[in-house]
Amino acid sequence: MLIGELCKQAGVSRDTVRYYERMGLLDKPTQPHATNTYRRYSALSLQRIRLIVHAKALGFTLAEIRDVVGVWDSPSFDTAQKVACLQAKLEELDEKSAALHALRTGLLNALDKVGGECIDVEIAE
Repeated sequence: MLIGELCKQAGVSRDTVRYYERMGLLDKPTQPHATNTYRRYSALSLQRIRLIVHAKALGFTLAEIRDVVGVWDSPSFDTAQKVACLQAKLEELDEKSAALHALRTGLLNALDKVGGECIDVEIAE
């Protein structure tokens, strides 16, 4: 598919696609004809952009996304190394999830106290 169709299906701009290419997050598009500069993108590119958009919405940086993509795409990593790297990333996710849960609990606690006294019972005792 051409970049316009890719952008339409992925819901991103052309600049975004080109930026992801420069960052190495997407495979290089093919140029099937030497007579024009049209580049063709694969379904994998669309899938990858959707993954990036979703990961960004969840708070991941492009650098973090690039690390995962790099491990996945790297021919120098064997299967066991890929599994180990991806498991390490999952552990990081679990840590972030626990931290977000603690933050959520604190915000709910603060919400319960809005309009009331600013003294925390546990601290005051």
